[in-house]
Amino acid sequence: MDGMSPAAHRLIAWTFAIAVLHGIATRPAHAQAQIDVYDLADYRLTADVFKQFGEASQLIGEIVRRDPAFRYAPLFTKEIALSGDAPTAASGLVARLENHPGLKGALDTANISAREYAKFMIALVGAHLANGFLESGVLKRVPAGAPTINVAFVKSREAEVTAALAEIGIRD
Repeated sequence: MDGMSPAAHRLIAWTFAIAVLHGIATRPAHAQAQIDVYDLADYRLTADVFKQFGEASQLIGEIVRRDPAFRYAPLFTKEIALSGDAPTAASGLVARLENHPGLKGALDTANISAREYAKFMIALVGAHLANGFLESGVLKRVPAGAPTINVAFVKSREAEVTAALAEIGIRD
């Protein structure tokens, strides 16, 4: 471990989530397919997309566990989330999902685009971290400007969210 406590890791993760959710992180959109900070800051989690995300994540999880390439280059990790550049992480995830035949097939089966999956994942991880901080008492409330609706969405589905994230290798 890097010497940081779990609470310190969560604080860093929360800072990242706030940066994404507030639009503090900046990155120009270079192409139509790029995901920019506004795509992420304005994104709202919904039950319909969560169902598609869950189905896709189950299929993706099976592929990731079988394909040794993902052992050394995971699809998505907390470190990627903590990189501080959410639009780049999301765009990179989109590219990997679209360029791997198995992952693309999993998305097609679940009827969700790579772009929607990536945006949902980033928003879900941020809201999940925020919810954890609220429950642990690190935060008393969701900071102004952050999408409280996403945190409420996660809170109402904690077990399902935790299971969906664990399916693709993101564990608390």
